[in-house]
Amino acid sequence: MARTRGTLLWIDVPGLGSRVSAQPYADGARMMRVFRGILLPPCDAFGGRLASAVGDSFQIVFRRPTDAVLAAAAVQDRAAQHARGSGERPDMRACVVSGEMRVDRNGVIGDLVDLAARVRGAAGRGDVVLSGDVFAAMDKSRLTAEELGDADGVPTEVRLYRLARTRGSDLPFGGIGLARAGRLPAIGPDGLLERDESPVTRAIAPLRAAVGGIAPHALDLLGSGSSWARRQVSRLPPSVRAFPATVAARIGRVPRNVQIAVAAGLAVVVAVTVVLATRRHDPIERALAQHDFRTARRELKQIKDGQERVFADARIQEARGSFGPAAEGYARAAKSGERRGLQQLVRMTESKSCDARVSAARALGELGDDRAIPALRKLAHGKFADERSRGGTFRCSSKRAARDALEQLHIQTG
Repeated sequence: MARTRGTLLWIDVPGLGSRVSAQPYADGARMMRVFRGILLPPCDAFGGRLASAVGDSFQIVFRRPTDAVLAAAAVQDRAAQHARGSGERPDMRACVVSGEMRVDRNGVIGDLVDLAARVRGAAGRGDVVLSGDVFAAMDKSRLTAEELGDADGVPTEVRLYRLARTRGSDLPFGGIGLARAGRLPAIGPDGLLERDESPVTRAIAPLRAAVGGIAPHALDLLGSGSSWARRQVSRLPPSVRAFPATVAARIGRVPRNVQIAVAAGLAVVVAVTVVLATRRHDPIERALAQHDFRTARRELKQIKDGQERVFADARIQEARGSFGPAAEGYARAAKSGERRGLQQLVRMTESKSCDARVSAARALGELGDDRAIPALRKLAHGKFADERSRGGTFRCSSKRAARDALEQLHIQTG
């Protein structure tokens, strides 16, 4: 297992798991979507990667201490922003520690986690507590911290600091982290992330959904029918079995430009046929093609199979532009045996959205499936217009996310 130096942001939400489990499924799922909508976008903006989400605790790994501190401040301010409009504000307590860590698919393990577990005990509601090495390494030009006394369970040689609140602001930390994070998606009434879309984007959404649904369903059809087709072909007379080769030889004598035109026409026919078949038999895909999320959610409730339900929910999240939850859903579906989950993650690495590519790369790294290596390698060496146009230290980088994922899979990217 690879060791690396990094910074761990550990966020505790006491009682979150019990409150979610005590509610009806729909209300509990909405509460979790709201919380993830508060937590994940700011962390994504600063290059954080969700390493573990178990019960009431969430571990996010960063490369640099300043990124983790800014993300923690942004998360607390985003929670305050959400509370102003909805009255819902989770009790979040954050701690940030830095050092050598080991990360696997189950989260962060080692001495650093033990230290974080002790440091988080010094954090109160809405606090961000830092270890001494994080305070020493962070950029103090905008955010400052005050030293704390000794805390129970924390070694005396570990100095603790608490991020200072901003006076005269309705946000705990003055919105400094939020300003550095850039534009973040708003949280809708149902807990889904809402992204600003141009009229052109909304107009072509049905076409994008239709094209996005072709590949996985086509692969399913081919995979399920291949063995049956081979058995049937083996029973045919030799002259009939030789017919395709004869046709291929005759096609070879046709001019190349004519071959290309015919092949393109056939591809369009096949694509349209698959789309129509998919839309006819999958009510969720039909609803997404029309950008009708309410109907898609209603159809989701009718699905009883666990892995199919997880996959369908991820499809809805992706169509809404919530790429992080979508990628996590595809990864869970893949782990439970739904092969379309891996296929959708691989397809997301080719998205025109940097956020989608980053989310897919991180999910593939955590999934640990070697079949994702070619797609990750291609992403690690790709060139994308939306990344070149973004400036600043905290710009989105799917190439970096792909390299990180390949490191998790112990693959060299050079």
